[in-house]
Amino acid sequence: MTSIKPQTPVAPEAMEIVFFYACPKCKRHVPRVNPIEATVAVCDSCGATFPIVPVDEYDLQYIRIMLGNGKAAADPDFL
Repeated sequence: MTSIKPQTPVAPEAMEIVFFYACPKCKRHVPRVNPIEATVAVCDSCGATFPIVPVDEYDLQYIRIMLGNGKAAADPDFL
């Protein structure tokens, strides 16, 4: 009988930030990943389209730097 070797967990090596925009028609949260440009979102529930306000790219970069691109979020002894 062969024993099954437990797998070693894999730590994150990158991260993205999800922002949720409320659909003006049905109020469903529409997710957008790193929305740094003004664009139009489409609600997957009711099909409404609406423009979204972009987020600041420098703020996203700051969060990535502070969290070590996701590594610090998984390892409290990262720093």
